[in-house]
Amino acid sequence: MAEQLWTSSITGYRRTGTRLSELRSLLGAGITARAILEPLQSCPADVSAIEMANLLKQKDFDVAGVQSERGGRVIGLVTREALTRGTVRDHLTPISAEHLVSEATPLPGLLATLRDRPHAFVLVGAEVRGIVTRADLNKPPVRVYLFGLVSLLEMHLVFWIAADYPGDSWQSELNARRLDAARGLQAERHRRNQDSGLLGCLQFCDKRDLVLARDEVRRRMQLGEKSAAHALLARAEDLRNSLAHGQRDLDDGTSWNDVIELVEWMEIVVHASDELIAESAAKTVPRGDDDLWASV
Repeated sequence: MAEQLWTSSITGYRRTGTRLSELRSLLGAGITARAILEPLQSCPADVSAIEMANLLKQKDFDVAGVQSERGGRVIGLVTREALTRGTVRDHLTPISAEHLVSEATPLPGLLATLRDRPHAFVLVGAEVRGIVTRADLNKPPVRVYLFGLVSLLEMHLVFWIAADYPGDSWQSELNARRLDAARGLQAERHRRNQDSGLLGCLQFCDKRDLVLARDEVRRRMQLGEKSAAHALLARAEDLRNSLAHGQRDLDDGTSWNDVIELVEWMEIVVHASDELIAESAAKTVPRGDDDLWASV
């Protein structure tokens, strides 16, 4: 059950795959630049800038690599909008370390890089051979990780509601319409033979409001000031909705900077909650019978 974050109240055992560290290890570290890069399209330095601008427009490319000669090493980059006269070489920008990531760069590092710039060039071996743009963050591997992260965040909201509203006292905090909607969803799940508590049937916005109504819960989860936390959790819900609809870009109605900053904030919150829950379990769960059990 999400209310317990898959943790036994008797043994304190937390099921594998329910911690942020495990999500990061499985997906965050496993999804690298190699998984979402596109081959870098490059052009010789001495061709006409206007002709190359037209070609890039036809291919819908905003940026291209520049080769010392056709088929040669990439020595810089050009943007399509800069190619207005002369040759490509006249508009070349050298590629510096800040433009580069390794093909093995994991997703968290890639997000940090793309927070500060719209694209990064990818080193495959010792050569610049790929490019990753913010638009590539819409690809399925990234969406899978982000959906897992939002799901963990929602699980932690449910955990703290269950912990801080004893005896289902949270029900008195919701209006009848919201409570009836949750009961209707619970009944539908029961008809499908799905075991679901009423708390787990609340909408994300209901869970958000219940958590923010308790200052102590907000402090524990490191959600920050109440109005800012409300806005960020609302954006987290929007992100989840975008992830659930595969045809909707993740920056729809917002900016990539905001999306990446939201992801980093969610990771901080879930990590803080994970740590607190682990500390609490270590203090409260009896360990006397540990020697009777063994894992294989």
